[in-house]
Amino acid sequence: MLISVLLGLATLMVYVVIKYYRFVGKYPKGPTPLPLVGNYHQFDNQQQYKSWKSFGNTQPPIYTIFAPLPFVQITDYSLLKEAFVDQGEAFVGRPENKVVQELFSVAPKAGVLASNGENWREQRRTAISILRDFGMGKNLMEELVRSSVADYIAHLDDIEDKGAVELRWPIQVMVSNIINGVLFGYRHKYDDCAPLMDYVTKHNKMMEQVMTSRLLLLAAIFPLIRTWPLIGWHSFGRIAAMAREINGYIVDNVDRSLSTYSIDDEPSCFVQAYKQRMPPNAALDHTNLLATCADFFVAGQETSTVTLRWAMLFFAKYQEKQDRLRVEIAEVVGSERLPTMADQVKMPYARACVLEVQRRANILQRNVARVTSRDVEIRGYTIPKGAWVNGDIHYLMSNDPLFEKPEEFRPERYLAEDGKALKKDLVDRTVPFSLGKRACAGEAIARVELFIGLTATVQHFRLLPAAGFEIDLEPRAHSFLLPKDQQIRLEKVV
Repeated sequence: MLISVLLGLATLMVYVVIKYYRFVGKYPKGPTPLPLVGNYHQFDNQQQYKSWKSFGNTQPPIYTIFAPLPFVQITDYSLLKEAFVDQGEAFVGRPENKVVQELFSVAPKAGVLASNGENWREQRRTAISILRDFGMGKNLMEELVRSSVADYIAHLDDIEDKGAVELRWPIQVMVSNIINGVLFGYRHKYDDCAPLMDYVTKHNKMMEQVMTSRLLLLAAIFPLIRTWPLIGWHSFGRIAAMAREINGYIVDNVDRSLSTYSIDDEPSCFVQAYKQRMPPNAALDHTNLLATCADFFVAGQETSTVTLRWAMLFFAKYQEKQDRLRVEIAEVVGSERLPTMADQVKMPYARACVLEVQRRANILQRNVARVTSRDVEIRGYTIPKGAWVNGDIHYLMSNDPLFEKPEEFRPERYLAEDGKALKKDLVDRTVPFSLGKRACAGEAIARVELFIGLTATVQHFRLLPAAGFEIDLEPRAHSFLLPKDQQIRLEKVV
């Protein structure tokens, strides 16, 4: 009897292993996974960018990691462009995993980031149309950015002790006020922004839990676990509760905006404009309004904030780069006004600085996952329908051979020999907003924030390490690669 049971178990195990490796065989070849656990034992979930680099250096440009769910990695620019642009329609899906949907959206399959199919198209189309009406990428949006930057410069001016300034919150408020003004129609004051600080702090805490929880990964693989007593709470419930609490900021602000809305008046913000478009369009409802606002708020304030925080550290460390940038600003802009986007044409070094900050900061450990809508073949690699795909823009910007000595901060790498034009091949490969139909919808406004935010700061202040400290450029692993909290000495430029 015992022998029969053991033989039966052995046969079952052999069957499971064979079936598993047949499943593995459907995906582009990568490091050999172990049955069930995949490559998880080789993967650092907190410092994912290091794991992706280790794999990417030894694998073909399209390969699969099982961590333990299969993730197809694309690490070559030409292949990434062929996938996300040339065959972009096949890569517009988002994971419909229940854990992913419930944690990273106000409601499952709602909004812009996590939705799919026709709802995604309608929400994105509506959102971009409204943002264009408010001047995204045009003069109106630029003036909103310049106004927020002016408030930020005035706030820095008012700081009495400029010998040791932590720029995290001033930058956070400046960037957040831009998207807050667009979405909700108001700004926070620098001395009265507790709700914003609470939102950011709680969101960061939640993302730390997401990055470190092994039980959450188990719940993602086996969603039924979410409903089990005790383990359901510890694997998923407690983090979901944090997400709901964080989204309270969005709910409160949407309610605040709608409280002053009248159908007879011109909308004063995104929320009111979306509400105005609801009646004839069944796809536009309150749930999607909340989810879209949450998507744009978290994406629109955190990425630019983190990138600008890195920018200040880079230029505080590399004084000669800062001096060169300030000279160009003085020659083109002067000191009597803030820079404008029209100035870019005459400021190739400033444009190169922004590109190099984005490339070197490289804040996304992993791109937002896309899901294939059909079997796709790219130069001999077959990616099956339903595969999760990571267009690994982090690996690309830190390892593409065209970026010589990629670990160095060298804005001049982007300048052509004449010093006036930018090298197109390097610009094309600087892809912090990703590529294709699922590229960042807020790219236009982010470019304005980064250019004006950086140049205005350097125009008004010399950035230096605080006395007795050296600038530390080692990132702190999070959902983004964050700079370590550190103080900078500001000297007013006369």
